[in-house]
Amino acid sequence: MAKRRSKPNISQEVLERARAELRGSLNKPAASASEAESASAAAKAKPVVRSAGLATRRVPTKEELDQEYRHIIRDLRAVLTLAGGLFLFVIVMALFVVPHIF
Repeated sequence: MAKRRSKPNISQEVLERARAELRGSLNKPAASASEAESASAAAKAKPVVRSAGLATRRVPTKEELDQEYRHIIRDLRAVLTLAGGLFLFVIVMALFVVPHIF
């Protein structure tokens, strides 16, 4: 099998946002129970708005996809060639070799 380059499964934007949230949550002091309840009530009342939706996502071009999945296409081509060769082998065996044995 072809060796694949190591690349994260998520976009750089999502990774940076997660790192920022992690840094922000680590620097906050521990809240008291009453503050935690008021914060959870406020979070329930206010709807969550996500700024980066599917409509704003960048769609990769065909050339980028071809470059990214080149190793998969090569592996699929090898598997299909092997399967086709074995299929032809079975047909030849069924037509010419097996009838002469019995």
